[in-house]
Amino acid sequence: MGFGERARRVRDGRLAHGQRVAALCSCVRLYHPIGHRATLSFLAELTGPYQRHERALLDALAALETGRAQWRSAGAAYADSRVKQKRLGRRVPIDPPPGKTGHWYAATPDLSRRAAVHALKLWEPEHASADEETRSLVRQCVATGGRLTGAQLDTVLRRRTRDEPGDIRWPMTLMASAAGAHRFGAH
Repeated sequence: MGFGERARRVRDGRLAHGQRVAALCSCVRLYHPIGHRATLSFLAELTGPYQRHERALLDALAALETGRAQWRSAGAAYADSRVKQKRLGRRVPIDPPPGKTGHWYAATPDLSRRAAVHALKLWEPEHASADEETRSLVRQCVATGGRLTGAQLDTVLRRRTRDEPGDIRWPMTLMASAAGAHRFGAH
């Protein structure tokens, strides 16, 4: 069953609310831009307790579908751009493709920043063993609501493109998204 069918189950008022919530969780298994747990948590922050309220459940699905549609649109635009670049003889991409995770696609940059900061808040207490530079950058990003200095952003982008372990690359990706630099560097 694909994303669309699972989304139809979320909207199906004939199903028990718990089944509809499970269908939303299934949608998030397929599209989780800031990680599975963080995406569900952020949807609850945006819309309210969707586990208990009909309106919040439908609003959570709408928010998820909107972000997914924008991500898919960015992917289609990237594919079109690559075709044009290749016709011009550019075989190496200028920009990386849109990532499926690490950035909440939204019409407003503020929503993307809020989502990334939300995910960083969840990441930080679980990774107390991460190196001090990473933890310091994460704390600073959370404290400033995603607004990094130029030097901090340079560090994030540099570390994001290095061969870092996933538990370091992930917060770097989220911080780049929070700072509005999600399109730069490796995904």
